[in-house]
Amino acid sequence: MKIIFDPRYQVLIRELVQLREENGETQTSLSSKINKPQSYLGKIESFERRLDVIELLDILEALRVAPKLFFQRVGWIPRTDINKAIPIKASVESCFNGVVLNLVLNDSIHKVELENIKVDEYLRLEESISSLFTKLNSADNTLKNRDAIILALKLCFEQHPTVNPSDLYHQVVYRLYLREYYRTTPEQSWVRAGGEAIQLFCCERYNAILKPYGIAVLWLSNETLSVKALNEMGLYGKVGNSKLDLALYGTLNNQPVLFGGIHVKASLAERVTDDIPCSEAMMEAGYLSCLFTFDAKSFPPPKGDLVNRGEFGSPESPSDKRLYIEKHGSFSGCFSYNLKTIPSLKKTESGRGIFVSKLDDTDSMPLFILNFWKAFKKLKKA
Repeated sequence: MKIIFDPRYQVLIRELVQLREENGETQTSLSSKINKPQSYLGKIESFERRLDVIELLDILEALRVAPKLFFQRVGWIPRTDINKAIPIKASVESCFNGVVLNLVLNDSIHKVELENIKVDEYLRLEESISSLFTKLNSADNTLKNRDAIILALKLCFEQHPTVNPSDLYHQVVYRLYLREYYRTTPEQSWVRAGGEAIQLFCCERYNAILKPYGIAVLWLSNETLSVKALNEMGLYGKVGNSKLDLALYGTLNNQPVLFGGIHVKASLAERVTDDIPCSEAMMEAGYLSCLFTFDAKSFPPPKGDLVNRGEFGSPESPSDKRLYIEKHGSFSGCFSYNLKTIPSLKKTESGRGIFVSKLDDTDSMPLFILNFWKAFKKLKKA
């Protein structure tokens, strides 16, 4: 009869099994190296016998793996190639509103709450996403990193629609990618793969929603497409060639007509100032320019507590990022999918606002785009 162990112990044994297999060892060959019968390892790996710390050290020595490296792999101590908070595998506690994640950073454990999800739900989600990202390390893997991130995002948003989308993006997908992916430097890999993943996710999502209304969303994946879109708006040469992520097309007289675009940002720290000149030029020329953002930003100790509060501040105490919208009106509208973002008051100095919603039927950006297209089309017909 199998003993039911703590989830963290189960993770440890599964990682040990995977490590043995990666080193080309069978239960029999590894057991002989530590002077034990095959049944010894068999019972440990099938959870019929508990492994103690001395036995673990003996096995790791036989596998020629340093304990520190193994515990970094398990997620109990931070990896030396990244300086971010990483979730300890299967280390999660129940709380009143959801669960508490245990994040390790600089040899210290920090607790962060994830609301509206149960322990067993989180553990299943973590296992699914971890498995997805771990496969990226294989030499024969054909899945692109950005596509794996898109799959992880969809898994999160489809299975847990009541959880803050930005927290799923930031505290779950982003941190698990840093923990599991090691084929190249994970932080550097994320900059490109994560950015493209959000753009493609938005493209697919809003295409599906807006297609019945005759609106298409095009991902401007290269400079050629960007230049084409800017040319259609009469802006080529006036702004940078890669300052718009998604183009919006409606149908007029059976012809596709570009009427605006979407700038996609995980957070406004991602060089949003590069997008502002393009956005302002688009609006001046009569085009729609929306900003999609997860407003994902947390600060580590000692200055912060790793809570993903975003960067907008409040209407009473606005950050520079909020002023981009409410004072300067640099975008037609800003749509944040961080439920901790404080939305704009009904009236702002610029007349532009920050709208906050989940990625569900309450999402206000599709209606915003649709209403603009109706007015744009009416103006063109006139």
